[in-house]
Amino acid sequence: MRHEKAILLTIAALLCCIVQAQQRVSPSPSGVGKPFSVMTYNIENAFDTIHDAGKMDAEYCDGGERRWNKSRLFKKLKGVSKVIAAADEKRPIDLIALCEVENDSVMHYLTQRTPLRTIGYKYLMTHSPDERGIDVALLYSPFTFHPIENQSIRNSLPKQQTRDILHVAGTLASGDTLDVYVVHLPSKKGGSEGHRLSMHLCQQLQAHTDSVRQHRHHPNIIVMGDFNAETNSPQLRLLTRSHHLIDRTAKLQPGTYKYQGEWSTIDHILTHTTTLSHQKTRILALPFLLQPDSTHGGQKPHRTYLGPTYHGGISDHLPVVSIFQVKE
Repeated sequence: MRHEKAILLTIAALLCCIVQAQQRVSPSPSGVGKPFSVMTYNIENAFDTIHDAGKMDAEYCDGGERRWNKSRLFKKLKGVSKVIAAADEKRPIDLIALCEVENDSVMHYLTQRTPLRTIGYKYLMTHSPDERGIDVALLYSPFTFHPIENQSIRNSLPKQQTRDILHVAGTLASGDTLDVYVVHLPSKKGGSEGHRLSMHLCQQLQAHTDSVRQHRHHPNIIVMGDFNAETNSPQLRLLTRSHHLIDRTAKLQPGTYKYQGEWSTIDHILTHTTTLSHQKTRILALPFLLQPDSTHGGQKPHRTYLGPTYHGGISDHLPVVSIFQVKE
């Protein structure tokens, strides 16, 4: 327990230093843009412990079969805060897309009851009709991104309940507009019906981003999240054809998710930018996010659960980080 407290105090001290350093940053030299960073992370079933009426969340409630409790929840959220702090040692990540978050309670705990409270992150999230009650959220630094409007894009197919897409439009410190979309497409477990729903959501997303691209004077668009699909899938090809959106994760190795010994990149960051200049994108394969894969060899994400068995890790996915420069 003392060791864990020491780690958390170290994280908090690091975050304080990052924030202070960010506040002391001098103006960029002429012609050199300021950095702007984004991250996408599926944090694997971040449920609270209270039943939400009408939702299939009983297994994560007090007394449920997974024996989920507040101690395990806060261990996960403190782990998430550690990942965010470690993603960039120089300054806080500006925008973080989170998938598999149950509700506002979880986001409140993450932003106010972990070391992240030092940074002052705010959040916006969806309230979808998903059967299990999981949603997507966007953490943002109010010092570098100022939301001006947000909306949930809901699947328009009848009798198909899934996660909404979160759209947030905001301004950067430069005054430029940035439109951010956070997605969590249906799982491959849904078979042909799940694929049809996934394609339909991508068509809605494509129409929305095309409209933004045509109506903004200097459009900057970032789409990120868990697509449950690889770069060469029909879903991603639909969104990236004609290069209106560029998949910044297309060539990253080994992947963000490992299933039956095979890595694949199903978490993506797609962009169309005019006043943001892409610098680099990487999978955040930090040592504490991995564990030995005794079955298939190599390593795999250290997940929270494997089936009903608690493993104590943070997530079965690895996060992805992109760094940009804001043109001045």
